[in-house]
Amino acid sequence: MNKLQPIFVIAATLICCAASAQQLYKTVGPDGKVTFSDRPQNGEKLKVSVMKGSVLRPVEGPVPPVPKIGPPSKGTGAHGAGNGISAAGVPSPELQHAVLVVSLMSEVAAKFEPVCSRAAPQNKKFVTAANGWTQRNSSFIEKQRRALADMAPSRRTALQGEVAAKIHEAMTDVLAQGAAGQVRWCEKATIDMSGGANDVVNNAEVAMPLITYKPK
Repeated sequence: MNKLQPIFVIAATLICCAASAQQLYKTVGPDGKVTFSDRPQNGEKLKVSVMKGSVLRPVEGPVPPVPKIGPPSKGTGAHGAGNGISAAGVPSPELQHAVLVVSLMSEVAAKFEPVCSRAAPQNKKFVTAANGWTQRNSSFIEKQRRALADMAPSRRTALQGEVAAKIHEAMTDVLAQGAAGQVRWCEKATIDMSGGANDVVNNAEVAMPLITYKPK
């Protein structure tokens, strides 16, 4: 892997490793309000798009009716808890993956700001891009933090340790590139954060577990 590759791209590759792809519906109401859900919203005046993987496509024809779903079965696993985390504090694989990716990406925005400010002190674009990414993804970051807090201490510590290790590895690689390499890395990371492609909502496998997660 190219050591100059921003960790936002590295985090994006984790999305491909999710246990299963999920479907996300983007609905635009008559008032222009945008909502995201795992179920299509009924209504003739609603504009609906469906997102599978990281691709958003308009829904052809009428919006399908919301299927009738019975009450969740009572179980002891993560899914049996109905919110992605079991009574024992064990997250579902999908939720744990989503928390890992959002934690990693939000840490990049915070941890690499000093590096990029030193690499190109006259250029504040990274800071602006990092702040913009954080603001656009604030609802997902909050859900990620709530989910992390609801996990069992051992799971939470293990996940935080994995994030810290990945950040440390990326930081070591970037710092080893010298001034010119750091500038190139920061410029690429700025583009990745500014374009919106790395926003959580554009990655259904990460967004869906957080959207459907119900904090305790």
